[in-house]
Amino acid sequence: MDAYCENLPKIELHAHLNGSLSEKTLEELGCQFNNVEEYQKLNKIFGKTEKTLEDCFELFKIAHNVTNNVESVYHATKCVIQDFSAENVIYLELRTTPRSESTMTKEQYIEAVVRAIIDNKNNIIVKLLLSLDRSHSKEVSEEALDLIIKMKERYPNIIRGVDLCGNPNEGKFCGDLFLKARENGLKLAIHCGEVKNNAEVKDILKIQPDRIGHGTCIHPGYGGSQDIWDLYKKLKIPTECCLTSNVVCGSSESYEKHHVQEWIKNELPFCINTDDKGVFCTSLSQEFEVISRLFNFTKHNLWKISYDTIDYTFCDKMEKDSLRKYLMKWATENTK
Repeated sequence: MDAYCENLPKIELHAHLNGSLSEKTLEELGCQFNNVEEYQKLNKIFGKTEKTLEDCFELFKIAHNVTNNVESVYHATKCVIQDFSAENVIYLELRTTPRSESTMTKEQYIEAVVRAIIDNKNNIIVKLLLSLDRSHSKEVSEEALDLIIKMKERYPNIIRGVDLCGNPNEGKFCGDLFLKARENGLKLAIHCGEVKNNAEVKDILKIQPDRIGHGTCIHPGYGGSQDIWDLYKKLKIPTECCLTSNVVCGSSESYEKHHVQEWIKNELPFCINTDDKGVFCTSLSQEFEVISRLFNFTKHNLWKISYDTIDYTFCDKMEKDSLRKYLMKWATENTK
């Protein structure tokens, strides 16, 4: 089944740019842009046989520190796209928070990512979601959203949506910002219920985002409540499930106790994702292998997850039709 998961054409909808940088890419960035200190830290972490959660957070910092100028952001984005394409991901939605450094503005940061997507020569469709960090003030987020809307108008076929990201224990959800984003043609993919916060989860569900990320604390058996779960089952919003990320971070006790089982049991829409494949040392193929083992899925079950995920993408109808045609053709050629 491992080979099948590797060869299966896959759809990735929840991948953070910096968290998706591979060891090889981080090494290249550390050497190429002369960040010796970060390169040395990297060698120390990857030299360990087992990584702790603290190591994962350190990798986040390293990834952030070595993508601090236009050239490194461009190079990092190209490498992430190549890595996903190499494992037969045929559609990718990357997400990242626009940021400024002494060497670049937020607009230049976005331009660097977009340019790498435009220059992509791999057999993969790539779209971009831009994030609002919940730890930022509302004023900062309003300015960021105005820039996102401006850039979306400039690159309407690449910049497709907006995300709410950041430490779920900090800041708060400002629904009016996301309603404004929707009014300006942006799709909504919102991190939701990563920690127990029933009031916020209800507020997020009420605006009916196009997708939610993680959804860990929605079901009453996982820190949610029955009324929220009933509301979710009524809305049936596609949920981006990231198994390894949840287990490593401790929001799920184990793979066997992951909340995705409630989505499967109740036939609710979900997709399988990596979240931060570089930091958590996983791949989308490995995530498919995990869910295959957990639920004794057949090859057709796995193929159907990939096929159904097309419905949840933020690409246009023509691109969705092309993806469906590709997966149908692949299934015909690979069914034995």
